[in-house]
Amino acid sequence: MSNNRKKTTTKKRTSTSGKKAQQKSQDFESFHTEIAIWITIIAAVLLLLGNFGFCGTVGNVISSIFFGTFGIIQHVLPIVVLILIGLLFANQFSSLAIKKTILTIVFFCMISVISQMFVNFDETSVFAATQHAFENHTGGGFVGGAICILLNKFLGKVASVIITVMVMLISLMLIFERSILKLLKDAGNSTVQASKQKKLERQQKKQLLEEQKIAEPGTFRDNLLEEKKVSKKPGRPKKKVVDIGEKFGLDTEFKTTGTNPKSASDDINTKLNRDTSIPKEMTGAVELTPPLKTEAESVSEAKMFEQMAENPLSWLDDLNLDEISMAEETVDDTSFVESMEEERTEMIGSEEVPEKKQTKAHKPAMDETVSEQMKKDMDQAALAEEKPYTFPPYDLMTKGSNTNSLKQQRILKETAMKLQQTLANFGVNVTITDVSCGPSVTRYELQPEQGVKVSRILSLSDDIKLNLAAADIRIEAPIPGKAAIGIEVPNQHNEMVRLRDLIESDKFKSAKSNLSYAVGKDIAGNIIVSDIAKMPHMLIAGATGSGKSVFVNTLITSVLYKADPKDVKFIMIDPKVVELSTYNGIPHLLIPVVTDPQKAAGALNWAVVEMTDRYNKFAEYGVRNLEGYNKKVEEVLATGTVEADSIKKLPQIIIIVDELADLMMVAPGEVEGAIVRLSQLARAAGIHLVIATQRPSVNVITGLIKANVPSRIAFMVSSGVDSRTILDMNGAEKLLGNGDMLFAPQGQQKPIRVQGAFISDKEVGAIVDFLKEQNSGEEQQNTAKEVTSRIETSIKTAAISDEKDELFAEAARFIVTKEKASIGMLQRMFKVGFNRASRIMEQLADAGIVGPEEGTKPRKILMSEEQLEQYFEEYM
Repeated sequence: MSNNRKKTTTKKRTSTSGKKAQQKSQDFESFHTEIAIWITIIAAVLLLLGNFGFCGTVGNVISSIFFGTFGIIQHVLPIVVLILIGLLFANQFSSLAIKKTILTIVFFCMISVISQMFVNFDETSVFAATQHAFENHTGGGFVGGAICILLNKFLGKVASVIITVMVMLISLMLIFERSILKLLKDAGNSTVQASKQKKLERQQKKQLLEEQKIAEPGTFRDNLLEEKKVSKKPGRPKKKVVDIGEKFGLDTEFKTTGTNPKSASDDINTKLNRDTSIPKEMTGAVELTPPLKTEAESVSEAKMFEQMAENPLSWLDDLNLDEISMAEETVDDTSFVESMEEERTEMIGSEEVPEKKQTKAHKPAMDETVSEQMKKDMDQAALAEEKPYTFPPYDLMTKGSNTNSLKQQRILKETAMKLQQTLANFGVNVTITDVSCGPSVTRYELQPEQGVKVSRILSLSDDIKLNLAAADIRIEAPIPGKAAIGIEVPNQHNEMVRLRDLIESDKFKSAKSNLSYAVGKDIAGNIIVSDIAKMPHMLIAGATGSGKSVFVNTLITSVLYKADPKDVKFIMIDPKVVELSTYNGIPHLLIPVVTDPQKAAGALNWAVVEMTDRYNKFAEYGVRNLEGYNKKVEEVLATGTVEADSIKKLPQIIIIVDELADLMMVAPGEVEGAIVRLSQLARAAGIHLVIATQRPSVNVITGLIKANVPSRIAFMVSSGVDSRTILDMNGAEKLLGNGDMLFAPQGQQKPIRVQGAFISDKEVGAIVDFLKEQNSGEEQQNTAKEVTSRIETSIKTAAISDEKDELFAEAARFIVTKEKASIGMLQRMFKVGFNRASRIMEQLADAGIVGPEEGTKPRKILMSEEQLEQYFEEYM
């Protein structure tokens, strides 16, 4: 026992001493490293001071030797060496740091070559170049002179300059891992974007000024004076007497003078003992000199003024302003308005006005001046006029960043070699023909040698996964259109695909369809843009958290950046309540977001009715689809034979169902029937379905739905069974999640792997807030109310006219009269089978006429005869 204890103690002491020795060696190495760094700093500082003659004779000699060796770059060489050594120590002499150090040295050597070319390009002696740099501290020195002489000898002057500049550019690109062409392109794009933004701001300012002009129209006086300027003819005398008494039923001469309006109104009140109600527009420009009138003339004047009180603007129809010459003298704005108000008060408030009751009855119409009426009309016109749709700016979304680097390329090469070696170990010789690096997955294209079966490579999937230490791999054998096998391996560092990068791309901007949307990037990094109109319906399925809702948001946002609300409308059905409710208030919504499953079924049924109505219109105008109908409408409206209100262009409608499983649980028959009818016929009518579900089972995605929805998108699922339910093939169970999808549009032989775009809730909220500020127009609000009321009516009708048995009413009256309820009694009375009798009894229980089943006890009767008749009146 004692020997064992001694051995254990000895082992513990030995291990402790080993750790201490290892710690000391590490400290010693770090100590040596620090000493080396300090020596480098001191040497660099001394060399830098020697360049300026601050280190005495020895320093000057050493500096001249370095100038003779490296030439003009000796001025900055000490600082460069210091920085490079610091980076090497900081990165522990990694391979990438060593490569960048070598590239930096090459770059400065090329600067020496350029310097030698400028000093003496025709130098043929390396010694002469060195001596020149030693004495004058210019030129390329030994290094620059040697390289320059070699290039000049074998390539000539022009080629030497081009090659030197090219090597410098390539060195800079590899050092900073940035593409010069891409930097130039980004600079050009930023300039173009800035100019577009300035143009948009100018348009918005111009539109704002026009809106302010409409919102604050001029007074009626300004409009009248403007009409006077237009109607006035040149050379007309300033004063003219016009007899228009016959038009007003008066023997009054209106003498056009420059008299003050106040004096004219006093003359009226003095000579006319009644409310004359003469238009105010005339009083400021004419002088009234009425003669004495007879009693008959006064009666005719009273009748005339009664008519004018009923319709204050009727006198304008008979009055020809071209025959009246207005005064040339200008009137001050304030005095003009004050005189008009005083004149109106005197004319209405006079004690001598006859028939006061009649005047009071018409006083509200007289109080409302013409200018106020015109202002109200202008305001209503401004509200009724719909503003043009302003597309959201790109700045509301976040821009992505490029993470491609030399380190990533090195990893790809190492993985390719390891993959080739792994297959060779199992006797499968392949050649790697291409490597496609996508945002989250890299595909290695392999070409097997002659005689190797594809099944052998497929059987080695687990061994490949083990040797590559990958989370999961997917083998595509063969790649469609290529004589190669693709092995898809997840990347160590994923690149996020931002929606802004896709929407700003030329591919998305050049898409002509209003229903174009950005899908994401494929394995090769290419942007994928698709069109809902060509799908024409789409099924999206995947497990919870795999990226379905984000994809639906990107689809909606893409359409918001592409289409005008007049051309595309949305119907959004969101049983989960929280996913799509954010979009309430945008002008593209046909109706508010539907969250009630019962209303969702009603919305789908409304879409079926709308589809039928559109087909009837197509048949009436002899067209085949929505595009032809809208063109026909444009042609008819252009002729002017039909009013614009009687015929209008129809928008495309996208129906988005975010969770089909909830709808299928509440109303499976109605929902499935409506979806099948729409998917079969709605394409030509411009109605398209986008259905998403997180439960891809056969009772949710039924055979009829799958047969009529040809385009599918599969996100990550839990098993191959779910993958086969969506795509009719395995593969979706190998996906990585977070937007990784298999995209299978209509016409695609095999699904392609795509990394879906990402948009955050904050970005969606910013876009929706921007669109909410735009006036949707009264027409859209009326359409939304009409559609909502039709949906509610269809729901009530469906609830009332539920499929009741033909004997329901008779059975209800019979049971309430007998005050007993049993299935056997219904069988004997109506001579029906057990199944039908039990179904009738269940319908009576659902209607609340009888109570639920209580074992062997008879059911309770819950209604009296009066209550039953009232139920029939309300619901039957």
